[in-house]
Amino acid sequence: MRGSLTGELLARCIVETGTSSFYSALRDATDEPVLKAICHRIAGDEFRHYKWFYDYMKRYIAREGVTMLRRALVAVSRIRETDDDELAFAYHAANDPLDAPYDHQRCNVAYASRAYGFYRPVHTERAVSMVLKVIGIDPTGWFGGKAKAFAWKKMRSRAEALRQAA
Repeated sequence: MRGSLTGELLARCIVETGTSSFYSALRDATDEPVLKAICHRIAGDEFRHYKWFYDYMKRYIAREGVTMLRRALVAVSRIRETDDDELAFAYHAANDPLDAPYDHQRCNVAYASRAYGFYRPVHTERAVSMVLKVIGIDPTGWFGGKAKAFAWKKMRSRAEALRQAA
């Protein structure tokens, strides 16, 4: 648990933000109709999960006294965990020979360099809006605009660095 029910539900929102944005990006990157339809449905499911967690989180914010700063720290912490073993090991399990040793760094770079390539500004803008919303910041305001621009720039530079590392 991330210190409170609010924190844990917020962390779940961040996970759903990531999966929803990824499947939306994959959907928009393909012309294959069946893959496009499947990704569209998965992205919608992930967004509904986000909404469910968000609605429950709102019930606990005031009761638990979780400040906007604390929510921001939880969000940043969970976003930083995208480099943990979960996605890297999934890449290893799906792509490496059965007898190949797991190399976190190599698998993380291989996965992320492919995944980030699907994203376009609209996907990062929506993801940033979802994150700001759970923190309690208006995604349509001045700060939201700056955060969206920063996120897109960061995504592009990270994608390029990963492409070069791969």
